[in-house]
Amino acid sequence: MSEKRPDKGKKSRKAASRPEPPSVGQGSSIKRAQVQDTAIISLGLLANISEGSDILSPLRAACLATKSILEAAQAIDNNQEEWNDLTRRLIEQKSTLDEQITLFTASPLEDGTIDSAISWALANYGKSLKNIYDMVDNLRKKRSGSRLSFLKALVNVKIDAREILRLNQNIEHSHRQFMDALSVYNSLHLQAIQKTTKTTITNVEAILKDVDNAAILQLPTSTFIASSVHRTCMNGTREAVLQTIWQWAKDYASKKPIFWLCDIAGSGKSTVAMSAVEVWQSEGVLGGQFFFSLASSEASTTDKFCSTIARDLVHYIPGLAPHIAAAVKQKPSIVRCSLEEQFKTLVTGPLKQESKHVILVLDALDECKSAEQRRKLLDILSVAVQDGKNLKIFMTSRPDPVIESVLGSLAVKTKLEDRLHDAHHHDNSDDIAVYIHQSLEGVLSVDQRQRLVEKADRLFIWASTACRMLTSQTSLSSPEDIYNRLISMSQAGAIDTVYDLVLERIDPEYHTVMTATLGLLLVAFEPLTTGDLDDLLKHAGIRGSAEALVRNLGSVLTKDATTNLIQFRHPTVVEYLRRRSSASPTPDNRNRIHLDIVNMHGQAASWCLKSLMSQTEGLKFNICQLESSFHLNRQIPDIDTRISRFISRRLRYASSHWLFHLAETGDDWRRTLENEINKTTQAPYVLPWMEILSFTGGVPRAIAGLRAITGHTEVNDEIRNRIMDIRRFIMAFSVPIQDSVPHIYISALPFAPTKSRIRLENEETYTNTLTVTRGLEEVYPGLPRALRGHEQFVWAVAFSPDSSKVASGSWDRTIRLWDAGTGQPLGQPLQGHGDSVRAVAFSPEGSRIASGSDDKTIRFWDAVTGEPLGDPLRGHEQSVMAVAFSPDGLRIVSGSEDKTLWLWDARTGEPLGGPLRGHKGHVTSVAFSPDGSRIVSGSDDKMIRLWDARTGQPLREPLEDCGM
Repeated sequence: MSEKRPDKGKKSRKAASRPEPPSVGQGSSIKRAQVQDTAIISLGLLANISEGSDILSPLRAACLATKSILEAAQAIDNNQEEWNDLTRRLIEQKSTLDEQITLFTASPLEDGTIDSAISWALANYGKSLKNIYDMVDNLRKKRSGSRLSFLKALVNVKIDAREILRLNQNIEHSHRQFMDALSVYNSLHLQAIQKTTKTTITNVEAILKDVDNAAILQLPTSTFIASSVHRTCMNGTREAVLQTIWQWAKDYASKKPIFWLCDIAGSGKSTVAMSAVEVWQSEGVLGGQFFFSLASSEASTTDKFCSTIARDLVHYIPGLAPHIAAAVKQKPSIVRCSLEEQFKTLVTGPLKQESKHVILVLDALDECKSAEQRRKLLDILSVAVQDGKNLKIFMTSRPDPVIESVLGSLAVKTKLEDRLHDAHHHDNSDDIAVYIHQSLEGVLSVDQRQRLVEKADRLFIWASTACRMLTSQTSLSSPEDIYNRLISMSQAGAIDTVYDLVLERIDPEYHTVMTATLGLLLVAFEPLTTGDLDDLLKHAGIRGSAEALVRNLGSVLTKDATTNLIQFRHPTVVEYLRRRSSASPTPDNRNRIHLDIVNMHGQAASWCLKSLMSQTEGLKFNICQLESSFHLNRQIPDIDTRISRFISRRLRYASSHWLFHLAETGDDWRRTLENEINKTTQAPYVLPWMEILSFTGGVPRAIAGLRAITGHTEVNDEIRNRIMDIRRFIMAFSVPIQDSVPHIYISALPFAPTKSRIRLENEETYTNTLTVTRGLEEVYPGLPRALRGHEQFVWAVAFSPDSSKVASGSWDRTIRLWDAGTGQPLGQPLQGHGDSVRAVAFSPEGSRIASGSDDKTIRFWDAVTGEPLGDPLRGHEQSVMAVAFSPDGLRIVSGSEDKTLWLWDARTGEPLGGPLRGHKGHVTSVAFSPDGSRIVSGSDDKMIRLWDARTGQPLREPLEDCGM
């Protein structure tokens, strides 16, 4: 008989009643369940916040939820770049939450309840965390399934990188909102601490730390997050350039503390900057970073530059926190001081307490919209690096004449120019090969990728753009189609193919709204919000959603999460759309987008006029509700708050730009809008419009816009006469209009000529003002027979290309600008030359003026502001008698008493050729041929000479028989 074996499927009662230790797999399951429970409980708490909750409870809930998500994410083996960015961002945010918990735990308030602002911000934050948790949980569930399903899930994540990027942007935006609300709460916390009179010795240090943190949190920061747009360099790429940067950073004995990486758009400068930030942060030498971007209203100015860098210094170098906090507490209004004062107080002052070297990173400086702000910032930085021996600056930009004019001659900078895209550097081609293989792995075969690599010299600068756009689409075509399109693009050698491909993928049902929206964004003179664009589309009778379009066109458009401003992702998009607006549709390109720019300007002009005349949000008397006329605009303490409260962004846009949209559209639109134009230029709208111009600094632009309208011959006489009268009124009283809104009514209107339209139409509307009984002119004075203002001989005069201005140069060493229509001087005399001004010339586009002087130099000037541009050009040995721009505005030629000519780069001021010798007397006149290929010069040696404008070589023999 065989032995009876026990049934393995059964257990004894004793065994069944005794708990068994979990297996390894069971332990992991239990841990995952615990993590899941923690996350669900924490997210549930965040979703049910009440105004009476203790501030610490939701803070801890958010921290626990973030921790749970990170623990769950560890189970997902995914090296995708966007995924890693999301993980890093969550780690940083958890660290911030920990700091806040420590802050409130160390010094709690008796009343720790939260207000509605924090409650709302926390709810949004919890919603973003919930979205991320759902995605992580979904992937984790797929991970626990079959290996095949998990691999499939990873492939789906790879394709849906934009979804991860969206989560990145959403969690960052909601975290920012929460931290901003918390900073206000911290301010109240600080006030409560400062009112406390009974403080024990044991908590003095904690309270002082709280005060420091609260003070620092009051510093505003730019909400633009570079990592939401830019990435670090792919492994194995840009190694030569990065090595040059690392060597500069570690050379503490170098006398060049500024590194300037200058290259064309799309060459990868921001990617290099992101890599530098990552490495220097890990090495502990990063002090702060500021990524300028035209896609962000805050990141396109220097308004929050210093405060953002100060907050970064606290983050990266905690030991500086007390010094920065002390600076803020000593001068609470520091953010309203000049940029120079802010930088000294918040950055260079605290850095004097730091012994080690510190590097600040500035990316895309050329995307700071204001040329004057760029110039001022560079001046401040160049002084700072020379005064502070431990400070280094790494910056990137496109070629920019303003940046070049400041940094060009500085000995403290290292400049790496055109290095990222130059095909002569073999490592650039190698980088493209690495990029193609890595980014298209799994999409194209090895053979297809290798054939693309062989064409890298033709794809080159657009390769990364093409690959990124193609792989970011939600519905990829077949690998063969992708390969064929890339090959086609390399043969065409143009980015247009890439953008054609992106736009062709949009559902044809949305083609009309897509075309209209892109056209409106293209003609807009400044970025539009999604709300304004929706309103504009509705006004134009076009059904569609701006939000939906931005989502569908993520490859070419982006929306600032804070301001809702829509921007083009890259300058090449704008260039592409301009080409599509100038090319007429043909059978060969019938599927390509075509923009009717004239119609778009008409739609925008109509929308602007509607906004101005709106009964609820339009123009109205005393729009900012000023109580007194005794103060100038700048003397009103809360003027910025009033402007923001009472003048909507839509109304500011309409006031500034309606004239230019009207000027750029066609005759049909101008006739269609005649009634609206007539209403806007009469009472009760015209003087309130000037209020907006006064508050927003828009008077000079309005003068130019009014002139642009009157320049159209098809405008009817009634409108032209009315607009001319408004322009004369604004020019005659520009000082009171710009300085004080009330004085539009109490100074300008009473002193207007008795027969002016503005006076006749508005004096009955505004009766409670001054009355001038004697001494008034009937009409504005006509064009004077002579323009008077110079104190000595006038040696040179020139008209601007649009005939609106006259420039004059004088023996009194100044240049003056005049309005060609009225003869009135424009601004103050331009001063800078050390001797008589012998020659003046406008650039072809009219934005710059060149002048030559007896001081032997040539200078450039901004034709709008009168500000000098760059340093004087030196080379001539005697007086400069003549200057002229080339037709493309890129070069100038000068002639001198030293009998020579010089050629100069009009952007950088660098000499391109000279001295050109041949004349035997003073060179008194110079000019370019219309095609820019030749130069002609005249001299008191009675000869005219021709020169090759490219080589500077003389052409033919001199022309001697001049009839003398």
